[in-house]
Amino acid sequence: MAMTYSSLKTDIQTWAENTGTDFNNQLDTFIDNTFASLSRDIDPVGFNENVTTTAIAGDRFVNLPTAIEPMLFNYLTITVGSQVTYLEMKTLAYCQEYWPNIALQGQPKYFANFDDDRVYLAPTPDQAYTLKLGYQGKINPLSNTNTTNWYTENIPSTLLYASLAEANLFTKNMEDYTIYKNLYKEQVAAINNEARRRRRTDYKFPGSPVGTNTLTGGQ
Repeated sequence: MAMTYSSLKTDIQTWAENTGTDFNNQLDTFIDNTFASLSRDIDPVGFNENVTTTAIAGDRFVNLPTAIEPMLFNYLTITVGSQVTYLEMKTLAYCQEYWPNIALQGQPKYFANFDDDRVYLAPTPDQAYTLKLGYQGKINPLSNTNTTNWYTENIPSTLLYASLAEANLFTKNMEDYTIYKNLYKEQVAAINNEARRRRRTDYKFPGSPVGTNTLTGGQ
């Protein structure tokens, strides 16, 4: 059975053999602290997603999907015929200095964060282009209304071990705390090793020591 917010709470109580009132009142805190640890410790390559959109001729802005948080871009590609080219991410100041006359148009070469909802292209697109934006998906904390997330679906045992470490720290059971903390660290290391392996085999955008910046065949 897949882990949920409710089943995680039950598992913490069962494994810790504790259903006391003070302990139960801290279950949400254990899980919140665990979420913070996972967000810090887990390589985000596993959360990578992409969305396809269109650049409009004469419009230097591209709207972002609501799932993207600022500064979590991985890449932006532009498709011309069968050729897919990775745009280079720059600062907004760089893009504006590179292409100061927004009335002039050309094939975009750079992009930058503009605000929480849009990216900025330079040059201003001279025609409609198909864009693919790769980004780190947002993982929402668990709650009564958000009962599952990427952690419960993909790394439930890691989530449980981290929660149990928090629980045993609260009860000052340092022996069990050390056991679960070490199990958590071992699983995080394995997850991050796999993420690094995936990153080596994934295609890289300009500036990476791996790969080139142009694909053919519409990959």
